Amino acid sequence: MPPVATEAQIAAYETAPARLTMALEGLNDAQMRFTPGEQEWSIHNIVIHLADAELVGSWRLRKMLAEAPATLQNYDEAGWARQLQYEEQRRDHALSLFTLLRTTNAALLRLLPTEAWECTAHHEARGEISLYDLFLSLLNHVDEHIQQIERIKQHLLA
Repeated sequence: MPPVATEAQIAAYETAPARLTMALEGLNDAQMRFTPGEQEWSIHNIVIHLADAELVGSWRLRKMLAEAPATLQNYDEAGWARQLQYEEQRRDHALSLFTLLRTTNAALLRLLPTEAWECTAHHEARGEISLYDLFLSLLNHVDEHIQQIERIKQHLLA
């Protein structure tokens, strides 16, 4: 039997936008746009990135389910940040998109029969992955960036 996401894991995945929103509370625009160092992202850029990463993750999830065994392309996160004008994008739109994608993906995940979790894909960078592997990477991704946001906030307070 393949690993299957638990309801608690799906709930944690679905509530990530609320955790992100809490991490952003009390920050003004200047603080959101503070860059802690060269080649590092501001909190603003992280929020835009999370929406784009969830968009890619949503597509990967659906591709795996509909076209197993699928091939999943890698994408250049830094290139997206540069070419998609992260600095000019609206944070509120990105946060809304991230929230909507997480909500719809969680609803889809709850509909899956156990055998759907057997789907696999070849990821260009990671090799063979299962649907559960993809889910775990999506689940953990936002929390890694929330920790990054907290580190930036500590830098701002120092």
